[in-house]
Amino acid sequence: MFQKDFATLVHQTTQKCREYFRDRLCATYLTGSINLCEAIKGESDLDYWAFITGELTANDKMWISKTERYIDDGNDIVDGVHINVRTIEELRNDKFVRFALKYNSTLCYGNDIISEINASGADMYEPNKIIAKERLLFVRKCLEDAMKNICPQCMDKIPGNTYFAARKYARYFVIIEGAYYLMAINKFETYKQDRVIQQLKENSTGYNDILDLSLAVLENPLESLIKHDDYIVHISLFVKWIFDEIDKI
Repeated sequence: MFQKDFATLVHQTTQKCREYFRDRLCATYLTGSINLCEAIKGESDLDYWAFITGELTANDKMWISKTERYIDDGNDIVDGVHINVRTIEELRNDKFVRFALKYNSTLCYGNDIISEINASGADMYEPNKIIAKERLLFVRKCLEDAMKNICPQCMDKIPGNTYFAARKYARYFVIIEGAYYLMAINKFETYKQDRVIQQLKENSTGYNDILDLSLAVLENPLESLIKHDDYIVHISLFVKWIFDEIDKI
């Protein structure tokens, strides 16, 4: 179950989608740090997915943009609202989205169409070296951009507060990419940060200081007092090691 502090916001977003899409709406899912119960009030994003029948129209896109702004402006509990709307056919053809939702989401409305599509025999990813290796070109470029203080494609934006920006980097480059490394060596269990850090310690050598620092940044970035541009340099060797290890498997 997702983080209770954000329940009103999640329910509001669900209701907005139900009111607008009506019978076209098949299912909605919550993902990201709120779903993992690791969000920070006022700094984390709301990551929400909705799946509909038929085509996504120009009016739909206008409604999505307007509703994201309306919900975001109407509260101070999150720093950004992302309503990702896809058609059922797009979902059927996008095995990466189905994979991501399978391992990090809560069903908020409708039937669990992720499970239904996967059970129908559709091509799908499993948490193993195949999906980890297929992402390498993309994530190497993300790290390269972050090192240049350019917002990487894996992020919507770099937070203005440098300490929370460091937390964003820790979530993506250490937790998410660390989880893909664990998939590559058949050790993946969860995207939850405490467990990923522990497993990374158990399956790497010489990086405990970086992992301890990353956990401190994740749990309380304002107390850790490490700026995002310093943090990304500090963790870069570890992240490159992750990528190289995946590449060798």
